[in-house]
Amino acid sequence: MARSRLSVKRVALAALAACLVFPCFSVAAQTAAPLPSPPPAEPPAILALGGDLFLINRAHRISKTYEPDDLVTPEVGTRKASLKDRILMRKAAATALEDMFRAAFQEAGHTLFAASGYRSFGIQQILYNSKVQEVGSREKAERRVAPPGSSEHQLGLAMDVQAPSELNLNTNFGSTEEGKWVAQNAHRFGFILRYKEGWREVTGYSAEPWHIRYVGIAHATAIFQLDIPMETYVAAAALLPGYVLTGGSHPLLAGLIGPMAAGETPEALRSLAGAKAAEREERLRAATAPYLPEGTSYEQALWYAYPTPRPTAGPRVDMDEETSLYPDTGG
Repeated sequence: MARSRLSVKRVALAALAACLVFPCFSVAAQTAAPLPSPPPAEPPAILALGGDLFLINRAHRISKTYEPDDLVTPEVGTRKASLKDRILMRKAAATALEDMFRAAFQEAGHTLFAASGYRSFGIQQILYNSKVQEVGSREKAERRVAPPGSSEHQLGLAMDVQAPSELNLNTNFGSTEEGKWVAQNAHRFGFILRYKEGWREVTGYSAEPWHIRYVGIAHATAIFQLDIPMETYVAAAALLPGYVLTGGSHPLLAGLIGPMAAGETPEALRSLAGAKAAEREERLRAATAPYLPEGTSYEQALWYAYPTPRPTAGPRVDMDEETSLYPDTGG
């Protein structure tokens, strides 16, 4: 959906997502048209803790004991050598971060620094307490620092990014050439700007142009195109079949979630509901077709959203029996 159409319905988008941050009545139930079937009792793995689309904020917290089991150190630059070994991310996010930093330099000559990745519950508690002391109240502190158990950093999917021209984590980063590049290109590598200007009523946080969150290329691109907060996106995504969330490309996801976030029910949603495993690929293909940009094939959209090396032919193996030009003389 075009951004111009979405901007007309900004109030509806914010209202739908607000329930995920602050207690309120179910706006979605009041505004959305009936769906083909109720959402599953258990969310798909991608929406659950450990999944790329898991939503964490002050209303959705995790325990102090949670720690991802696949944390690695991304091979990226830091402003201090001493920081390098202390910056961790989950493996898929770390690989994507490496790709993004490399592209920023090769495509535009920009150097990016990783500043802060995974943070434990305990470290977040220390940072939060420090900010409360600094500003004098929890309310003011929480505009900038998440309370322990509500930080995306504990998921291992978030990274704070710096540039040589702005080594402090503040809104000035968004005005740097590096910050502008990140804002326009992070989705290509699976990252979103989690806290943008104007989203505070939905996310609960002031703008943080340095904070990126990994959600995967398909979802990051859909969120970028729709220009909506993750709270709004996940509220609608939770109503989609799980196989659409894990196999749908960005044109389909944006085409479905845009109207759903505005309280509408896309016709394509009915054809996707209740599909058996053998039917899912064909239904995804058919549902995606109306949303594909001109000149883009289904396969191209899929390769972009889920990049994998194209298969190559393996080495030729001759399976014929070995023969000899000379008869066996036994001698």
